[in-house]
Amino acid sequence: MQHYYPVAPARATFSFSFLRLVMLLAGLVALSACGIRLPGNSDSPTELAEAVTEFRVVPASRAFISVPSAMLVMERDLGGAIEQRITLPNPTSLAGENTIFLRAQSGSLARGTRFVLTEQIMQFGGAPSPFAEIAEGDLTATSDSFGDITYATMRPGGDLVCVLAFRRTQTASRALPRGTDALDIMMRNCFSGSVERALAPIGASAFGLGLPD
Repeated sequence: MQHYYPVAPARATFSFSFLRLVMLLAGLVALSACGIRLPGNSDSPTELAEAVTEFRVVPASRAFISVPSAMLVMERDLGGAIEQRITLPNPTSLAGENTIFLRAQSGSLARGTRFVLTEQIMQFGGAPSPFAEIAEGDLTATSDSFGDITYATMRPGGDLVCVLAFRRTQTASRALPRGTDALDIMMRNCFSGSVERALAPIGASAFGLGLPD
């Protein structure tokens, strides 16, 4: 004789598990919205958005700064911040990409006036190669009409020079998105030449209202 078993308990178990999952996700979203740090998370207020928001390619004309040598511009909206990544040419054989990381954000998310290396690196997802072991003591600074540039250098050999540079400004060559008032920048640029030329993509000419000369 064949026996037929009721399926209701299985459906009930599935429904209960699904309900628990929905409640868990709702709780995580609520905690994030309240600014509460979840276990294992960093202090980044946009970490949840970073985990679920992908970059998309945008026209070079949308870049926050003027970079005539830009090969690719990507952008994503993190809610309280708009992040861009500008890919630069890499004429060297060194691993990794030459990239300018930009984040336009409001005063509540922007860091204070004091430069903190770990905070700057954290908001851009870590230090790019070959600067994984960068420390405060490796930094030096220069300035131009738009403020300070803090940077570290590395010389892999020959006339090659790599810079990891940071700056913060309230100025861009194009208008910043509504609701944002600070532009944080990190650039990795490996170049055959001088430190000054390696820093040029985020120099004063990048922030003029017109294209640089």
